[in-house]
Amino acid sequence: MAEIEGLVLALREGDDAAKTAAAEALGNLACDNDANDVAIAEAGGIPLLVELLRDGSAEAIADAAWALRNLACNDDNRVLIAEAGAIPLLVDLLRDGSADAKEEAACALCNLSCNDAIRVLIAEAGGIPPLVQLVRDGSADAKLEAAWALRNLGCDNGDNQVLIAGAGGIAPLVELLRDGSAEAKAEAARARDSLAWNSDANAVAIAATVGLEALVELARRGRVTVDELSVVRDAGDHAKRKAALVVAALLRACVPDELRSRADVRDVIRGVIGAHL
Repeated sequence: MAEIEGLVLALREGDDAAKTAAAEALGNLACDNDANDVAIAEAGGIPLLVELLRDGSAEAIADAAWALRNLACNDDNRVLIAEAGAIPLLVDLLRDGSADAKEEAACALCNLSCNDAIRVLIAEAGGIPPLVQLVRDGSADAKLEAAWALRNLGCDNGDNQVLIAGAGGIAPLVELLRDGSAEAKAEAARARDSLAWNSDANAVAIAATVGLEALVELARRGRVTVDELSVVRDAGDHAKRKAALVVAALLRACVPDELRSRADVRDVIRGVIGAHL
């Protein structure tokens, strides 16, 4: 397509203003258009956008991230973007970019993380902590994109589940569940479900962060819901047992020493946790 070839040429040979305009235009052309995604890649646009991400002005960098975000909806392009060296640059942008650039970088990493191998590369580049920070402190849209990226990164990847929890990702996702938009709440629930999948420790940590009732629900049913959104589902017996033990410790701590031996108090605690011990 002549238009795409001309824009790629502007990326290669233009001044900063021309490159910025070309990146924005290519991002628009790549938005929800599979044919254009392929054509831009075939014209050599991806390495030039990554170069702009590295060396452009602040405005050009944001527009390059916008274009790469849309191009990363195609799995072949995801590989090309990673091979061109975009991932460390996008992670840097998460840390130090403008608010708009951070949002574009989070979305680009979210789309890139649909690829199993790239999930590993994003974690290795240090992408998890700034995504957690963005869920905590970003704009409403940035929080949504960052939660979505964390969901993808934790999907079927035990190492990333541990890294997300270790970076403090559980608490801000619970906060987003409580205070975010309807769309953000749904994405936060999916992210937490992804973190808990096949991870007893994360399942219990999630329930403990939500509250005592969530721990009881996990102990009894192997699941946790918040406002009818599934946060943990199908937890195994080990997670149920751990949740029950936490509930027992909390209940015991709330009972004065002189009452702990009473049969009715013991019966209350057993009623909550007995089937899981």
